Amino acid sequence: MRLLALLPLILSACVGTAAPPSDRAILAIGDSVMAWNGARGIPETAGAALGRPVVDRAQSGAHLTHPSGAAAALGFDITRQFPGGTWDWVILTGGGNDLRGACQTPEEAGILNGLIGPGLTGDIPTLIARIRATGAKVAFVGYYDGADAARTGFTPCQGAFDTINARMTRLAARDAGLLFFDAGDVIAPSDRSLYARDLIHPSPAGSAIIGRGLADAIRAFEQRS
Repeated sequence: MRLLALLPLILSACVGTAAPPSDRAILAIGDSVMAWNGARGIPETAGAALGRPVVDRAQSGAHLTHPSGAAAALGFDITRQFPGGTWDWVILTGGGNDLRGACQTPEEAGILNGLIGPGLTGDIPTLIARIRATGAKVAFVGYYDGADAARTGFTPCQGAFDTINARMTRLAARDAGLLFFDAGDVIAPSDRSLYARDLIHPSPAGSAIIGRGLADAIRAFEQRS
C-alpha cells in the first residue's frame, strides 16, 4: 500500500513539464549525491546562492544508462531525466551506480569507457552534447573521495572516479559552455561531519559546502564568458 501510495508522487516528479520557470533557471539531474538532503541539497544550495530558481529531477539510485524501461520511466536513467527546454544551466552528476560492484574487476574498464572513454566519447559526453545543443550551459559535478579510514561499497571505485574527473577536465577544456566542478576540492575526507551516516553521501553541511562552491564556480565561469 505504501508503494502504491507513493507511486503517483514519484511519477509526477519524473515526468514534470520541460518548461523552465524562468530564463535564468537551473535544472539538476543525476544520482543520490545530487538528490541527497532534499531542499538542503547541492542544487538547492547553489540556486539559493545564485538567486535563481532550481528544478531538481535527480533520483537516488539513478544510472547514466539503465536497462529497465520501468526504472527509466521512474527517473532512474539520468539520460532521460533531461526533459528538454531552454534552461540557463543544467547541473549533473552520475556514473557511480553504473560502476558500483564492477570496480577493480575485469568489467570496470568497459563500463568506465562506456561512460567516458580516453577519446572523450561515451554516455556522459553524449548527454552533455544533447543538453548543450539546446543552448544550456552544463556543470558536471565530479565525485569527492570517501571519508578517511571508512571503507564503503564505493571505495574500490575511487580510481575510476578519479579517471572520470580527469577526462571531464579535458572535455571541459574544449567546450566553452561546459564547467567541470570537482566536489573533492571542497570536501575534506578527514571531516566526517561533511558525510552522511553511510559515509558515502554528503551530510547537509557537505551538500551546503558543495553547493556554495558550485555557485562560486558558476559565477566565475559567467564572469569569464
